[in-house]
Amino acid sequence: MRQAGMREMRQDWTSLLDDVRKGREVVITDRGRPVARLVPVRAPRPFTDLRRVRASVGRLAHARLSDALADPEDRV
Repeated sequence: MRQAGMREMRQDWTSLLDDVRKGREVVITDRGRPVARLVPVRAPRPFTDLRRVRASVGRLAHARLSDALADPEDRV
């Protein structure tokens, strides 16, 4: 983890972003106190196919997903 003061951030922004692109975290400090973190953006994970979730539940494969996830005590 790299630390950079406010002055370094203003003067060397490109270098800081290069480190972040490489997967490193950069902490920005103001008078020695951390005030911000620059971190790489995580790639979005694809949404799970609900049919596969339902099939994995087994006996509830034909039930509505909302019923399968609801608390049994909430059902009438």
